[in-house]
Amino acid sequence: MSETYSATDLPDTDQLYRFAFGSGHVRGVAVSVDNSWQTAGEHHDYPPAVAQLLGQCVAAALVMVATLKFDGRLILQFRGEGPISLLVVQARSDLTYRVTAQWGDELQVNELDQSIQALLGHGVLALTIEPTEGVRYQSLVPIEGDRIAEALEGYFRQSEQLPTRLELAADDQHSVGLLIQQIPGEGGTPMVHQAAASDEFAHLSILMGTLDTQAGRLELHTTPVPVLLHRLFHQEDLGFSDIRPIDFYCGCSRGGVSQMLHSLGRTELEAALRDSEVPAHVSVRCEFCGHRYNFDAVDVEQILLDTSVKAPDSTRH
Repeated sequence: MSETYSATDLPDTDQLYRFAFGSGHVRGVAVSVDNSWQTAGEHHDYPPAVAQLLGQCVAAALVMVATLKFDGRLILQFRGEGPISLLVVQARSDLTYRVTAQWGDELQVNELDQSIQALLGHGVLALTIEPTEGVRYQSLVPIEGDRIAEALEGYFRQSEQLPTRLELAADDQHSVGLLIQQIPGEGGTPMVHQAAASDEFAHLSILMGTLDTQAGRLELHTTPVPVLLHRLFHQEDLGFSDIRPIDFYCGCSRGGVSQMLHSLGRTELEAALRDSEVPAHVSVRCEFCGHRYNFDAVDVEQILLDTSVKAPDSTRH
């Protein structure tokens, strides 16, 4: 580790913390997401049950993108057939992110701590990695377990084959996540290294398991992350190696929306002008940040006549 930090000196709002244990067998990432999470939700009015799950997905996506050595973005999606049909977080390697969700009228909006099986029903967890340069990768696995953390631990077992422990907690004001992961063995005697790594990971997982109760989840949610890590691992040789800020960011723009409208063609745009909720305008609201773009008839005609416009990549809004 190039630098170490004292837990008492660390910022505790909208921060990501990388840490490792002295043996080098296990690494960890933790996040505290506060003001940026409130910003992400201020235009959406997520019901409490949705905010809880989506906030957990935010923390999960950020700790996961921090484990990757790449420049690009990670897209975490839960798609189901239950009262909540979609949870999406797009987290970039610079630790900015954006989110969206879809849910139906049958959702018990104020009932917290519901099983994801009840909320999402039969569904799939999709993890997509889009490097700025290189090949796009996507993995799909069935949603398993009762909580978001359990579903993602199942993903790591099936797809990454890396022993991973994850704890998440969130509401509409605050999101927090803690991940530890066994590092693949390098050098030495493989069997000896693997046994030592497995034993240490099992020991640290037991310590994290103290958070897997109602009281533990409350502690996870209300305790500043540096203090929480000290409480959990004060007898371990833990060092912080990197502290980085987290922020909400949406890359939508009027130009990008114009490209999308151009791809629709004249017939659809003229119909949209007639039927829009904003009279005599085509009105488009960004599903991530809530910003609304309005185009009058002159704007629409200019969009249709602009031959330089290319159809946008639908995966990169």
